[in-house]
Amino acid sequence: MIDHYKLLTIINENNSFVLTSHVNPDADAIGSEIALYNLLNKLEKKVRIINHSATPYNLKFLDEKDSIEKFDQNIHSEIILSSDVIFLLDLNNLSRVVSMQSIISKSSSLKVCIDHHQSPEEFADFYFLDTDFAATGEILLDFMKKYFEDFITKEIAIPLYAAIMTDTGSFRFERTTPKLHRDVAYLIEKGVNPFSIYDQIYDQSRFSKIKLLGKSLTTINLLYKNKLAYMIIT
Repeated sequence: MIDHYKLLTIINENNSFVLTSHVNPDADAIGSEIALYNLLNKLEKKVRIINHSATPYNLKFLDEKDSIEKFDQNIHSEIILSSDVIFLLDLNNLSRVVSMQSIISKSSSLKVCIDHHQSPEEFADFYFLDTDFAATGEILLDFMKKYFEDFITKEIAIPLYAAIMTDTGSFRFERTTPKLHRDVAYLIEKGVNPFSIYDQIYDQSRFSKIKLLGKSLTTINLLYKNKLAYMIIT
């Protein structure tokens, strides 16, 4: 069980926050960051999102205000070192922040991990983990519904929906539960357009991506009486 009250206390008792996630962030990482960023802004906290990787082009619609910053040691080191809290979202291994690992390790900030993956390493002061959840965004939605339901507007619902939709494989993986469907319905009631989000994430591929896929498919081979297929990409 996740201690929602402890997470609430950490937010209430601190003023400055840095949010980050793993290298090559997916929609659960970006969506969780943006949703929590928007909540903390509504609470009038000082908050920055700083990532090792740039935001993938098909997820930039989640960050309409360009709130996510790409880590620059000269610009961001002091911000990370002086923040009250560092939220590490959708990761359970500090090495996955890559270039930010050293400065986060040095920081005396309170380190808080929110995640749903198995086998976490010890690197944070507080862990809010539950592998029964399909996405980190689902964990955040549960927390927000409990304490900040009035703050769940469309701008928070959209990134949370994107986080949940993608990490469930568009609602086909085994952790897609009746509760999760009810949560998704709740987000749709807040103004989420499921078609639009799916289209933005999966149907707006760059031409270069299509060309690479085509080139890769020409290398496909079958082995072991067609039980194994593989492609080669250099």
